[in-house]
Amino acid sequence: MARRKKEPLSVHREKITTVASALFIEKGISSTTVDEIAKKAGYSKATLYVYFENKEEIFFSLVYQHMQKLFQTIENIILQETHSPEQWREKYLEICFSIQRLCKEYPIYFEGMIGYINVDVSADETPQVYKDIYDLGLHLSDLVKTIIEQGVLFNIFKPESNTDKIMIFFWSSISGIIRMAEYKKAYYKLLGFDNDEFVKQEFLALLGCCQNMQEETL
Repeated sequence: MARRKKEPLSVHREKITTVASALFIEKGISSTTVDEIAKKAGYSKATLYVYFENKEEIFFSLVYQHMQKLFQTIENIILQETHSPEQWREKYLEICFSIQRLCKEYPIYFEGMIGYINVDVSADETPQVYKDIYDLGLHLSDLVKTIIEQGVLFNIFKPESNTDKIMIFFWSSISGIIRMAEYKKAYYKLLGFDNDEFVKQEFLALLGCCQNMQEETL
């Protein structure tokens, strides 16, 4: 009888992250233990450590997965044909709402995506997932710069606009807008705001602020 082929590393890692994700969402990251993850995934604790260094690496592997999905979504939006300033603004809002959906559906992974990762990505011993997150973050930034460059074609932005400054301002501002909208829903309602419509207005106001960020001249 032929021996069953060993499953590839990726299969075991996926089993573990799937179980871990359910536990993280149900109990929170700090309340979930490696023992629980291993037991529910059908592994011993020692075997789990063959595939992941610690709980943090499991968590950031999930962060990376959701970043990949966000990247693909934004890239698909950017690749849509654009023929007018109005269509460009619709694409811009689509991008903003796709980022908001990540925060609404998976707030813990959104926080992991925008938060500080305390590792040296240049060190050889650093797990690959942290390096992957860093690289993907750079690519996400490039996507934002691409939509800004497209906006130049429709006079949304001036040709001399500094895309790096606008990109950084965009990420720092939209993360604040989205987190406020999610964590202060009751307060928005108390003020009489329609959450979705108000957030849309904030995204458009953010666009106006981005338009005012021009290249510094001597």
